[in-house]
Amino acid sequence: MRTHLATLHSEPLHLTPKEFAILAILAQSVGSPVSAADLFEGAWHERFDDAAANTVMVHIRRLRKKLADIDASTTFIETAWGVGYKLRGAPGDTGHGA
Repeated sequence: MRTHLATLHSEPLHLTPKEFAILAILAQSVGSPVSAADLFEGAWHERFDDAAANTVMVHIRRLRKKLADIDASTTFIETAWGVGYKLRGAPGDTGHGA
């Protein structure tokens, strides 16, 4: 059986398989925005449509809550308006710039 482990500050994150897949996709592009379509197609392996955008948004909201339950001082997943979502980079990265 294949297992996945994600931690934040050495605390385990209890993620669903879809949440883990979304986080893994974002982690592969730290600091760069990933579209909702790319997140959906990468996590669900299905074609993106209008309804899928809400599905991604709900899963992002749940992921943000689970991350905030461990560390509410940082916004780890940022919204890139008009593009999608991005995982915050290194400490001090404001998410602005190239």
